[in-house]
Amino acid sequence: MAAAAVRSARAQDSLRPIPNDRLEIRNDPAKGRGVFASAPIAAGTLIETAPVIVVPPSECKLLDQTILHDYYFRWDNADGAVALGLVALCNHSRRPRARVRRNVAHSTLDLVALVTIAAGDEVTIDYNCPLWFAVEE
Repeated sequence: MAAAAVRSARAQDSLRPIPNDRLEIRNDPAKGRGVFASAPIAAGTLIETAPVIVVPPSECKLLDQTILHDYYFRWDNADGAVALGLVALCNHSRRPRARVRRNVAHSTLDLVALVTIAAGDEVTIDYNCPLWFAVEE
């Protein structure tokens, strides 16, 4: 295999985390822990690529009986995905500032800014599922 082809194959098998010096975890009195911008984030910015552990449907039923119920995402079909990044700590909003995009090719959940997020603002997402809590905006 040519050197360029080897480098290309390696690039597809590797993932470099996005530096998250723009994010911090803080406690919101109404919602608990959340993710906040420590610097401005422009609309359309890829904020984070969180690797995931894909969980088969039979094991999602087990996760539903644990605290992880509140933190895992739906993946393909009935699979779940446990995110290994800050995206798992983003709180819900009916007017989210970011969205989560499934990146099946890289096994990541990509957090993308929907609007410009000012320093100090919470990075929120729409959970797109039936909620198990009262919404605090």
